[in-house]
Amino acid sequence: MTEGVLGVIACPMLEDELLWALRNDREQKTVCLADNEHCASVRKKMDYWHIPYTMVAESDVWNGSFPKGGYTVVIVMNDLALHAQPKDLQAKIEGQVRLMSAHVDSIACYYALCGNYGWDISEFARKNGLKPTASSATAPGGYATTASASRSTGGARYLELEKTYKGMFYVIPAIAHNWKAFMGASDEAQKVLSIDKEILKELGITDEESYMRWLFEVGHYENYLIMDTGLEPNEEQFYEDLAAMEKSIRLKPITIAGGWLSLKPSETIYRTAKAAIGGD
Repeated sequence: MTEGVLGVIACPMLEDELLWALRNDREQKTVCLADNEHCASVRKKMDYWHIPYTMVAESDVWNGSFPKGGYTVVIVMNDLALHAQPKDLQAKIEGQVRLMSAHVDSIACYYALCGNYGWDISEFARKNGLKPTASSATAPGGYATTASASRSTGGARYLELEKTYKGMFYVIPAIAHNWKAFMGASDEAQKVLSIDKEILKELGITDEESYMRWLFEVGHYENYLIMDTGLEPNEEQFYEDLAAMEKSIRLKPITIAGGWLSLKPSETIYRTAKAAIGGD
């Protein structure tokens, strides 16, 4: 029986994979979810999957004032818009690992590189004497560079995927639900949208959606790749979101072939973090 606290720091892009790991861990546990403005989606899905949980103030996570005893999992969801500035994202996650480390026994970090090439949060924790931290670096294939890479075991396998499906917009369920926020929060989007409005108008850019279309046109994108892991609770909503996105960005859909997607990376992050406190 596992005794200890597993801390989780997660991006909304990987919430389905986190919940899949929790659902497949049959051991009795107490799950605490930090109450912040970024937890609504994961909370709704936890209700759907009948995952019992207790809401706690986010400040209680950072000061250790959350329920403990037996095996406890405490989760903090972050803002999707952190992706806008990769270095700010890195600093934020490293700061959270430092804070959380004082009150947990290990940490599962559900993040890809997100533009921070060479970043290793697991190594950062080790070098700074913090609690063991599992991340995409511990998963099969090594680092996942993006959220979509986390579905294909990352590393060399993802490079093969990119060669097979060149020049496409990769769409996982979380991106389908949040594609405007995901694309609009990018560093490139902020730079373009800060340009003089008259110049933007000449380019045909009047809002976020027209910016997205312009961006894909400049990149010569013609298709988007549907990467359905089957983890989305509402499959119908997923395809409704895809249809709405398709109408706006005007790309044609292609469904990924069998054999490319894998849940191993996400499973390994959770299992590695749990093993660090004696769990299996």
